[in-house]
Formats: sequence, C-alpha cells, structure tokens
Amino acid sequence: MNNEQPLPTPRANSKSGSRRPTWYRRLWGWFDRRTGADRILRHSLDEPIPGGARFAYVFGSALLFIFVSQVVTGICLALYYAPSPMTAHASVAYIVKEVAAGAFLRSLHSYGSSAMIVVLLLHFLQTFLYGAYKGKRELLWISGCTLSLLVLGMAFTGYLLSWDQSAYSAGSVGTDIVGQVPIIGEKLRLLLRGSAKMGALTLSRFYVLHILIIPGLIFSFIALHIILFRKAGAAGPTNEDPVRLQQPAEMFYPRQVLIDMGFVLVVMGVLGMLAHFVPVTLGPEADPTNTRYLPRPEWYYLPMFQWLKYWEGWRTVIGVFIIPVILIGLVFLLPFIDRGPERRPWRRPIPVGGVLIILVGVLWLGMMSRLDDSRDPTVAAQLAQQNRVEEVDFYTAFRPYSALSAPEGVSSLSLDATAVQGKGIFDSHGCGGCHGESGGGAVGPALTNISSHYPPAQLAAILKAPTPAMKAAGMVPLTLNGDEMKGLVSYVSSLGGGSGASAEAPPDSISTSLAPAEAESGAAAGVSKAPPGSPAVAASNGTGKAIFDSQRCSGCHGANGGGAAGPALTHISSQYPPAKLKAVLKAPTAKMKAAGMVPLRLSAADMKALVSYVTGLGGTSVASAAPASISVSSSPIVIPLELHITISAGVPTASVSSVSAPYQASKAASPKTRPASVTSSHTSAPAGPGATAGVSKPPTGNPAVDASTAHGKGIFDSQRCSGCHGANGGGGAGPALTHISNQYPPVQLTAILKAPTAKMKAAGMVPLTLSAADMKALVSYVTGLGGASADSGTAQPDSGSPSTASAKAEPKPAPGALPAQSRGRAIFEAHGCVNCHGTDGVAGTAAAPALAGNGASLGPALLTTMLRHPTDRMHQGGMPPVSLDDDELKALVTYLDHISNSRGNPR
Repeated sequence: MNNEQPLPTPRANSKSGSRRPTWYRRLWGWFDRRTGADRILRHSLDEPIPGGARFAYVFGSALLFIFVSQVVTGICLALYYAPSPMTAHASVAYIVKEVAAGAFLRSLHSYGSSAMIVVLLLHFLQTFLYGAYKGKRELLWISGCTLSLLVLGMAFTGYLLSWDQSAYSAGSVGTDIVGQVPIIGEKLRLLLRGSAKMGALTLSRFYVLHILIIPGLIFSFIALHIILFRKAGAAGPTNEDPVRLQQPAEMFYPRQVLIDMGFVLVVMGVLGMLAHFVPVTLGPEADPTNTRYLPRPEWYYLPMFQWLKYWEGWRTVIGVFIIPVILIGLVFLLPFIDRGPERRPWRRPIPVGGVLIILVGVLWLGMMSRLDDSRDPTVAAQLAQQNRVEEVDFYTAFRPYSALSAPEGVSSLSLDATAVQGKGIFDSHGCGGCHGESGGGAVGPALTNISSHYPPAQLAAILKAPTPAMKAAGMVPLTLNGDEMKGLVSYVSSLGGGSGASAEAPPDSISTSLAPAEAESGAAAGVSKAPPGSPAVAASNGTGKAIFDSQRCSGCHGANGGGAAGPALTHISSQYPPAKLKAVLKAPTAKMKAAGMVPLRLSAADMKALVSYVTGLGGTSVASAAPASISVSSSPIVIPLELHITISAGVPTASVSSVSAPYQASKAASPKTRPASVTSSHTSAPAGPGATAGVSKPPTGNPAVDASTAHGKGIFDSQRCSGCHGANGGGGAGPALTHISNQYPPVQLTAILKAPTAKMKAAGMVPLTLSAADMKALVSYVTGLGGASADSGTAQPDSGSPSTASAKAEPKPAPGALPAQSRGRAIFEAHGCVNCHGTDGVAGTAAAPALAGNGASLGPALLTTMLRHPTDRMHQGGMPPVSLDDDELKALVTYLDHISNSRGNPR
C-alpha cells in the first residue's frame, strides 16, 4: 500500500467502480501519513524466527505483559496509598476494605509479582537450555540477568509497603542481611533504612525505590534488551548454528503472536481467579516492639532464608556474600565461559549439570525451610497463631486512621505538623515498647498528661539526659537534632487521656511498674536478683541493663531475662561462659536465627556490659528476690498486697502493705493470689506456687538440696516450661504442676518427660532430651513444687495454725456460690485467665480489662459467643478461642456472669 498516492475516486453513478474506503481506513491512512505507524508496526511484527514459531518462546512476551499489568495495578493502588508509618497500613486497609475492587487489584498486583518470578525462571531455563546466549549475544544475556535482579528488587521493596507485621519483620531481616556485606554492609543498611532502625525514612526510601528508581531502570533495560535482541536476532532451535542461521524463518506475526497471546490470557486468567477467590490478606499494623513475631519471607526468598541458618560466626560472610556473589558472577559471565558452538543441552553436561545442581539446591532449601517450621511444635504453633491473627484482622471492618492511632482510654489527637513529626519519632525510636502505643502506658509509665508535670524545656532536658532511676528502668538518652527533639516534645506534651498511670513521679524518685512479663521472669521493675551492692546489681542498674532493654531483648526473654516467648536467661552462665556468650550474641546459631534472634552489633564496651549483666542474672522468684526489709503480716486476711518499689539514687527499696477490702482467710493458700499491685497502673502476674502472701517458700537449709533445686529451676526456665505451665509451675496455658508428685512419682515423671503421652503432645508438649543429671535435677525441682493446685479452688485455713492456710485443704465453694460457679472459678484459674484479667477478674491488668461490674453489657449468651469467637480487639490482645466442652463452658460462663454483675468482690 502506497500511502503517498491519492485514493481513486469512483464515478458517481457507476455500479461496477471501486468502493470508497471505510472511515476507519481513511482515519488510519491520515494517521499513518503523519507518523509512519504502519512501517513501524510492520518492522516490529516482521521479525524472522528460524525454525518457525514455538511454544518455548512465549516467556519473554509473557514477562513483558505481566510487567505492564504490574504498572497499571500499581498506579491504581498508588492513588490511595500514603507512604508514612502512621498512614501506610491504614491506607492499604482502606484499599482492600472500602475501595471498589480494591482487594482484587491489590491481590492481582501481589500475585503478579510472584508470577513474574516464576515466568522469569522459566524464561531463564529456556534461554539457557537452548543455548540462546551464544553467537554474539553476550550483551543480550547480561541485560537479561540485570533485569532479573531488578525484578527481585521490586518484589523486596514492594513487600514492605503494606507496613503490617509480616512486612515489617521481613524488611527488618532483609536489611540486616544487607548489613552482612563486608566493609560497606553497615553503610548499605543505613542507606536503605535511613537510620539505625526501621521507620519513616525506611518506608519512604522503599516507596521511592519501588515506584520510581527500579521501574525506571527496568524500562531502560527492557528497551535495551529489545534493541539487542533485534540486533542479534532470534537464536532458533537447539540444532541451529548460533552465528550463521541456516533454517528457514517464519515471521513473528501471526503464529507466534497468537501463541504468545494465548499463553498470556491463561496466565492472567489464573491470576484473576486467585485474586478473586483467594485474596491476599493484610495483617495487623507493624509493631516495632513485637519481638515475639516470627518473620518469614515470601516463598521466593525462603531458600536464602534457610541458607543463612547454616552459616554462623565469621563464616556468615562466606554464606551471605562471597558464595552468592560468585554464583551471580558465573551466571553473568556464562556466555564468555561457554563459548563453543554446541547448543544441544545433552552435549553440554558441565554447564547444564551445574545449573541443575543449583536449581535442585534452591528447591531443597525452600522445602527444608517449610519442614523445619512444621517439625518444631513451638514455631508451628506461633506461625499458625500469626496466620489466624492476620486472617481475623483482614476480615474485620475498616477503621479510620483516627481510631487506629488512639488506643482505648486515650483520646484521639488532632496534631499539628510538628506533633505529627514527633509521632513518627516516637514510633521509630520504639518508645511505644515501654510507654505503650500513643503513650498510654505499658511496661513503663503512661505519658498522658505529662505536660502538667514537666514543661517542654524540662521534658527535653530529661529526654536528653535521663535521671539515674530512669536509666535503671531502661531509659536511654535520645540523641536528636533540634527540630526532631522539638517535634517529639510537642507530641508527648499533647498526649491526653484519663489514664491513671501518668508520669506523676518526680525525676529523683520514680515508681516503676511491674508488668506481667516481668512478674513471670521473677524480677520486679528492674530490681536485680543479686544482693544489693553486688556487681550484678551494679551492672543491671547500669549500662548492661540499658542495652538489654534498648535492644528489646526482653520482648523474647522477658523483663530481666526471666523467659517469655524465648528461653529464660537465668543461670545462662552455667551454659555459656562470657567469651562464648559474647560470640553467640554476635553470631547466633541457626536455631536461634529461626526463632527470630538477630546478631547484635555493639561496641566492645557495650558488649562487655551486656554480657556482664546477662551472666549476673539469677533464678530466684519475685518473692524471694525481695529485700529483707519487706514485712508481711502473719494474718491470713492481709491480702492482696501492694508492692511499692521506689528507686532513688539507684538503690531499690520495697515494702508490702494491705490494700482494699480484706479477703477471706481461705484465699491465702490459693496459688493464684492477688497479683502485687505496683504504684503505676499495671498489675503483676500471680505469685508462684507455694507462695503465701507473695513470699516464696523458705530454703531447706540443705546446701545440696538447694543447689539441686536451683539447677532444676534453671533447666525448667531454659526449656521454656514456664511458657505453658506458668512461672514456677503455677499454671498458665497448660496445667499447674503444683502437687504433681501426688500423680506421678519421680520415676514415672521422668519417663513422661522423655516420652509424653499423645494428649500431652497434642497440647504442645515435646520430649525432653537431657542428661541424667539434668533430668534428675528437673524432676527434683518439679516434684518439690508446693502450694494449692491451680484448680483446687479455695482452701480453708489449717485449724491448727490460724495464721496460715493449709495447702492440703479440700476445695470449698465460696460463700453463697453455686457449685457451677465454684467449678467455673476453678476453670477460670486453671486456664490462666487471672494472668490477664486479675484475680477473680476484679481489677484487670495491663493486658486485659477487669470483668467485675460489666453486667450491664455482658450476658451469658454474649459471654459464650465471645469465648468461642473472640472479637478482633480480643484477638489482638492475645485472647485465643476457648476450647471447652459444653459443661465446662457453661460452668465458666456462669462464673463470669456472676463476677461481671459484682462490684469488686465476686465472693
């Protein structure tokens, strides 16, 4: 068709003359004469393919189309996305829960990233097996390898943008891996994060990388790749000469175009069905202080995640940097290494065998990562719980940002620009880990209404140079520039609310709260377990304790190392001498890494201080760690207790006094005694078994017995037994071990610990592989546990000793209580409900509210539903669905209904 010649004009009345062109042909002719589009299109589609069209050539076109789909869906998502730690998660939640087809678009974008990885791998294998990198195609191969790395970079940077817990944890681990690069690793990690910790700068940098820098590079290399491909030409089948093409060629259009489009339609159809029927979930918002979360990357990074477990210490550099760089370099240089004309794969055994070994190794590593998680009951249970929480959070109704940012009890804030900047600093520096989200109080005191105690100038001075008491409680000096400090002070000063735990204490005498995790670990608000004046106390009140808290070690190991999601660190010195402990902290073992442990990068002085503090930790309980100045009335009615711990000039003192109305004498012997109430708003965990009024059992006086018991207690903590059975075996998620000797003599108990029953295994119990001496010490400790059973209800005082309660008294219902209520109370205590809601649900704790006095809003039917199907807020607070039979659930509901209608004394 010659577009320069005028179209013939038919005669007006001729029936046999040529037809006048249709309107769209005339429009195309007009457009083509001005752009040359017809010539460009023919040049693009008239690409010769030696040997003809084949299905093996579809992957390049499919990659291009999927990338275009990613660009389109990414633009749609960017219209609603706000890249800030305060708004990122809320904006993504708005997309998936409120925007029309928002969940579909996000799922299509997410599945599209996985599809690109799969199709990219297939394209690489097809090109490699066909030997299409031979014959002056070196630059074409190198540009393709570069595109592959850019695609992996897109997947890594995009995963963080949702800012949920999974994305945050994976991003933190990924940037830590980058930090392993020799010499420049720390600088690269700082460049990616923008600061020492993940925060607003990290999110903004990943956002810019994901939507601007990496896509720009991908577009550039795609253009270069296509130009180089058209220059070198299609390589054809494996029996074709790579330089002098001899087989007859077929044009790219129409057969290859139709094959490519058919494959693309199948791929997009599969992605569309997955996006519609299996939408990608969105987990709870990222909490930088949540160190119990087990991070797991997306499936395409699982092999690398598993690979890192096999490298420890100085060898980590070999596994993380040297070997991957060598393999990537060999892939890039493959056209220069394999230069022979032979293209058939069966005649290239060395390169084909090498790639096959690497491919099998990658698949094996990915499978082993999944198997390792499934084989460890603790890890499997935690991952399952994380998945349940993520699914529940995804299907809950959308809550606007104002509701997400202000917790219950703290008023929503209307912040100016300076205070908004301060909120970002508050979050990025992990202040919420101690003081709670939005300063509402947690392990440390609440910051609400702090402006009434500290004017801005004094508050800024304290943040720069905390008092000795604040340092002893874990507060570290903040090194911020003038604008950042001004923003943080503005935000903290603007906090309001009716929390009763405001920072009312003066700088020189700070009342430190006792969090539940601290009570479990057997430590009270930073008070060391060693005698006052010893080096251990000095270390814990000094730099080592501050580093322990600032590195968030307590998130896994409990406050003061008493154990929580991770093992207790008490008696760690018996397993790891200082030199070995320092090496493990710098380079954790594979098992530690799998549990979430990250290497600590500290100066020599800081590491020495931390090791000194950790090795100085003891294993005594809260009660036994109390100074001798504590005085307890012998009267059985002087409970519950209020434990006042005041740190002044770094020296802790304590006293015990009675609070509220007297309880019945029978309560004195209950293992679930009223948690010690501390001067802040938080309540400690229950006292351990065998404790009467918060005082632990006296020593036997036999040094050998005491040493054996201490050794057994150390094994009990290090094996995480307290995670199920509670601190000192008083009961928690699992049953109490008090009076276990009545059921199992030592020989039978030893056998069960080595080989648990099927029911115990189903509940999470794993066999213990200990030496004979360790097993003997553990059995000795467990069988020596005393106190009333967790489910024994109340006990009557011993008639022969009016000042003490008998631990062997038979259960007796509370006065006026029905048998169902008594049984429900036993279930309430046996399942560790008191650990969150407080004894009899009267006062509540920092973890959960009180139940007493809520009769107007709760009834038996609603209680039953909430126990079986906890609400979203309950899930986020750690409340699991209650698994009881109908009779037990009815008894529990009867008891809960009884106390919810009471006003402070359900007895």
